[in-house]
Amino acid sequence: MKLVICGAGVIGSNLGRYLAEEGHEVNLIEQDEKAASQASEKLDVKVLVGSASNPSILELAGVAEADMVIAVTNSDLSNLAICTLAAAYGTKRRIARVRSMGLNDVIHRFGLPHFHLDEIINPDEVAAQAIAKVLAAPGSREVADFADDKVLLRSFDIPAGSPLIGIRLEDLKERDFPWPFLVVAINRNGRVIIPRGDDTVSAGDRIYVLLPKPSLPEFLTFVHPEVKLPRKVIVYGATNTGVSLSMNLVDRVAEVILLEEDRKLAETVAGTLSRVRVISGPASEADILHECGIEAADAFVAVSGSDHSNLVSAVLAKKMGAKTTVITTNQPEYVGIVGALDIDAVINPRLIATDQILRLVRGGRISTVATLPECKAEVLELIPEPDSPVTKKPLRDLKLPKKCIIGAIHRGSEVVLASGETRIQAGEQVVVFCHEEAVAALQKFFSRKKIF
Repeated sequence: MKLVICGAGVIGSNLGRYLAEEGHEVNLIEQDEKAASQASEKLDVKVLVGSASNPSILELAGVAEADMVIAVTNSDLSNLAICTLAAAYGTKRRIARVRSMGLNDVIHRFGLPHFHLDEIINPDEVAAQAIAKVLAAPGSREVADFADDKVLLRSFDIPAGSPLIGIRLEDLKERDFPWPFLVVAINRNGRVIIPRGDDTVSAGDRIYVLLPKPSLPEFLTFVHPEVKLPRKVIVYGATNTGVSLSMNLVDRVAEVILLEEDRKLAETVAGTLSRVRVISGPASEADILHECGIEAADAFVAVSGSDHSNLVSAVLAKKMGAKTTVITTNQPEYVGIVGALDIDAVINPRLIATDQILRLVRGGRISTVATLPECKAEVLELIPEPDSPVTKKPLRDLKLPKKCIIGAIHRGSEVVLASGETRIQAGEQVVVFCHEEAVAALQKFFSRKKIF
């Protein structure tokens, strides 16, 4: 497939890396010379320096022959203009990142085709949704949903005293749990283990669990008996993410407080949000956090436009009594350090947006993607074609790529957790945990094409 990516930020660069590794022909356009140079050094893609809304640059990138144009620059209007030009040149599919809530509403009101778009991606909105899922699963570090939200992936750090410690995973299967679950991976001191039946869980491990949605409440009680659903949440930052999250929480949480440093913005937002208390002030000051009642907060969520402020305020909030802290960041390297700072979860909106676009690009047999940077792994929802290799034998007899484990199958109205005897049928939604280097090999098992 021939792809033109416009913008070499976090989203564009990650897309370029993943798609080039999968064998696609990728041309990347970036206006900033320094960013373009860095992308050229790190990525196996052709990089063009210039504005992607310039027709001559698009022509050099081969827009007329492209299967898809992905516009992820920092400007919503530029992204829309790029997709309009791409449509005029005959590009088959067009995806734009649009952060403005107003533009999102207008685009959906009049319809995507009116704007020459096939899809739009809003990182702020998907971040708000991800945070809401983290808060609904206290103790979880990462969240993703599959099979139309019927199969859940959640990761948990195992505390000392957890009832999971020391139990052979094979023995867990034999217990008569009314709420089934399956451990598909263990991250132990940075080493990712695809578990076998005789493996056990240790204190300090991070486990990745697939489970049917109805199993979540009881499983949370089992893995973290002391954790309760939040009743009071403080959201720092009246950004698009902060406002969307606050609106999402008011029907689920008894008390929601939105903290914003900019007084004018705080006043504006206060006039649009009902049942949300809005306070103006910096979250890095203890007096302001006291005014918010941080001591009684079940969760403090920092989603301001400053990664540094989010990090500092979350550390302070935890020190002052917040039970759970969540931050957003656009810096991928933050993901690896927050554990040492006692921050419970980190959400990177741009990485989530990358997952969504990867799903759209790959299409066909892959309907959902969730990347797990700390594990260098992906969790994929794949749909096998008729007569594909994965449908021919029980799972124990398939020679699947190493570092892959088929975890769950959505079959009709039922969620089946996989075992060696499980047989997969064409058209089912299959959820797989897979190291990123094995994704291409895994996909072949879900295609009717011969595996060489």
